[in-house]
Amino acid sequence: MKNLAVLLGIAALVLVGCKDGEKKEAVSEENMETVDSTTVDSHNSENSLDWAGVYEGTTHCADCEGIKTVLELRKDKTFILSQTYLSDYEEKEKEMGEEGSFSWDETGSKIILKTKDGTIQFKVGENQLTMLDMSGNLITGELADFYILKKKQE
Repeated sequence: MKNLAVLLGIAALVLVGCKDGEKKEAVSEENMETVDSTTVDSHNSENSLDWAGVYEGTTHCADCEGIKTVLELRKDKTFILSQTYLSDYEEKEKEMGEEGSFSWDETGSKIILKTKDGTIQFKVGENQLTMLDMSGNLITGELADFYILKKKQE
């Protein structure tokens, strides 16, 4: 009889303990804030990254060793672009420079340089620019790494 009373006491404690946990869970669910699923994160490369500065790298070239590319982006949305076509022969090196303005795309993640020959697009990332193809898409494949310019640390 004593064993039965002890057993019933333990069962009652277990049931009360479980029921108490349910109440806490229900209370916390009621107090949870509702997040609107249409809220859009307004952070993008344009307003979240320190994008102004000098970027450099050697981009791919079909008929030379590469194109040493140096691009300076300024906060006033202007740029200076210097491209040097590298060759085995020093006298064959050809340097081209250009200044102009750039704009951000509607997402704030890409910049479009306005050059005398058209436009050049870059995806802006943390301390790097990735050159995009003529349609504004990432270049993929074995040569993809040759289209990345790294930011020079001041």
